[in-house]
Amino acid sequence: MKDLKNSLYYINILRNFLNKMRGNSRNSNVRSDIYQPLMDDDDDDDNNNKPFDEPILKNVERETKISKFVYFMTYTIAIGGFMFGYDTGVISSAMLLLEKDFVMTALQKGFVVGATTFGAFIGGIGSGSFSDSSGRRITSIISSIIFIGGAIILAFASSYELLIIGRLIVGIAVGIASQGVPVYISEISPRFHRGHLVTINVLMCTGGQFFSYLIATLLVFPGGWRWMFGISGIPPAIQLICLFFVPESPRYLVLKEKNEQAKNVLSKIYPCANQNFLDEEIQVINETIATDHSGSYKQLIEHPNLRPLIICCGLQLFQQLSGFDTAMYYGATIMKMAGFSSIRDAIVFSIFVSCTNFFMTVIALLIIDKLGRRKILLYTIIGTVIGLIILGIGFMFITGLTVRQDQCVDYGINCGACVIDERCGFSIDEGTCVSRKQSFISADQFYNKCPNLDWKGSTFTLASLVFFVMAYALGLGHTPWTLQSELFPLNVRGRATGIATATNWITNLIVSITFLPLTEMITISGTFWMYSGFMVIGWIFVFNLVPETCGKSLEEIQGMFL
Repeated sequence: MKDLKNSLYYINILRNFLNKMRGNSRNSNVRSDIYQPLMDDDDDDDNNNKPFDEPILKNVERETKISKFVYFMTYTIAIGGFMFGYDTGVISSAMLLLEKDFVMTALQKGFVVGATTFGAFIGGIGSGSFSDSSGRRITSIISSIIFIGGAIILAFASSYELLIIGRLIVGIAVGIASQGVPVYISEISPRFHRGHLVTINVLMCTGGQFFSYLIATLLVFPGGWRWMFGISGIPPAIQLICLFFVPESPRYLVLKEKNEQAKNVLSKIYPCANQNFLDEEIQVINETIATDHSGSYKQLIEHPNLRPLIICCGLQLFQQLSGFDTAMYYGATIMKMAGFSSIRDAIVFSIFVSCTNFFMTVIALLIIDKLGRRKILLYTIIGTVIGLIILGIGFMFITGLTVRQDQCVDYGINCGACVIDERCGFSIDEGTCVSRKQSFISADQFYNKCPNLDWKGSTFTLASLVFFVMAYALGLGHTPWTLQSELFPLNVRGRATGIATATNWITNLIVSITFLPLTEMITISGTFWMYSGFMVIGWIFVFNLVPETCGKSLEEIQGMFL
């Protein structure tokens, strides 16, 4: 009986091929042959135990195209990723304008930036369990509402405290989205297109960063930061409307024992599949849920899960210690430090950094399965070390190695270090650094830039920053997330990735808050050189602990740690 069924299967394949060659193939006819289960009329035990033939099951998954409805669901949910990127990038530009309306120390600026990261940590912790209890769709709806509320508070903020509250609220929405978006997309994706659809979220994130810089170039005027924050409420409002036309994910519906509703959604994901295929998918989802619920946090600190946990947490740690997010959070400020004193120029040149991140992320997604995770990390971390070192050298020629001084006059003739101190400006007549409060200095005598600054130094620094971002985006920017989804068995994967992601957020918070104070304590050059030292340690970590997983099945990967 099995031989007969297999023969019929291959005859079907041959017949469909010949139909296509003759040009008479209609999708509906061909697919009815491909997807019709080859069941014999006899009620033998083999058929009862196997309701859907394995080759046919794989063929359905492989032949299924991504429907417009699946794309609609994916892009609707991925607006959360877009907002993640937008709110990461917009603060870079807004900070230059906020300095005009709020008097803030370097640490206070760090808190404005870091409030979103702290909020994301809070939102990420609770969103997983809430998503399992209330649903992926409801979680996204709440995330959209929180995004809108945060945007309104920020747009009308009249005090430093309201800025912090608004950024914190937006951060909570970011944390919910960063956890919920990839989960929903992976659960509504046809199996053989899952990687492609999940990467849409990554591209939406980097696209959001790029869009924030483009918008900022149009809003460089007093109070323009209010518009930058206020506009961020439009995408989640669009998402909120679209979410009413998006169904729950099949996995959540099965989790809540709503199998018929789950089949209805699956029929839209696999529009050409028949009832037997849908029953098989429901069974697979049930088995996955049962396996997932068998794990515990205690198992993570036991063999064989401890080493993968150390690897994933370590990679997330070094991803943030590279200092890359400072280039996103403080990109315009860094450009201003590099000599681009005009706010508009600083933002425009920051677009180069954002563009580099976007396009190199696209390239990374194309080459990661060809070069391998371990190899690409080892090569690109060397690139980040080189980029950070030469970036520090570039700033050394612009600002010197002068730390923040108690008084402006103490900077003397060091114009580069003088003008990046918000208290100071450079007097061309006196040839020295002076306080902005000195009313006797006329407008034509006072400069917030260095009149004799060589453009080559600024260009070199910009090129160094772009090189660093290129190396980061090719490796550390995405590989930790890829490995995080591969190294753990299914029963502890959710808990393990939660811990690793929390490591990322905590380190992100520390780095974002301490960046500006560090530039004052050990200079901006010293700060980037410190990050390069962390990257050297990171390279040693990868060389000694991270295995190659490219080309291996999940079972083979997990067997490496036994």
